[in-house]
Amino acid sequence: MIRLRNVPGASLQVFEKVMGYRFMKKFVSLVALLMLCLLAGSVSAGSESEKGSECRELLLNRCQSCHYLERICSKVGEKSKRGWKATLKRMVKRRGAELNADEQVVLSECLYTSDPAILKECGMSDSSQP
Repeated sequence: MIRLRNVPGASLQVFEKVMGYRFMKKFVSLVALLMLCLLAGSVSAGSESEKGSECRELLLNRCQSCHYLERICSKVGEKSKRGWKATLKRMVKRRGAELNADEQVVLSECLYTSDPAILKECGMSDSSQP
C-alpha cells in the first residue's frame, strides 16, 4: 500500500482508489464474459436453425429428385452414421447424385441424428424415434 506522508487520511484515499479500480476491472470483465456467453448462445441457436434448413433443402432438392420421400423417411434413424455415409457416397458415385463432400457430411449427420427438420418433413416427431 502506498503511504503519503504528512497528509491525514491520504492512505485511505489511495486504498479506495486502488480497490475501486480493481472492482471496476473485475466488474467489466464479468459483464464482458456474460455478453460473450449470451452472444455464443444466440449464434449456436442460429446455426442449429441454419443446419435444419440446410438438411431440409438437401432432402427435398437432392434426395427427392430420385427417391420418394417415404423411401428416405423409412430409413431415418435406422441406419448408422457409417451406413448413411456409404449410401450417399454410392449415390454420388454410381447414380450421379449431385452432392459435394460437405453436403454429404451434412446430410449423413442429419439423417443419422434424425434432425428435427428431417423429421418434420417426414411427418414424424422426436418421440416416434427409438
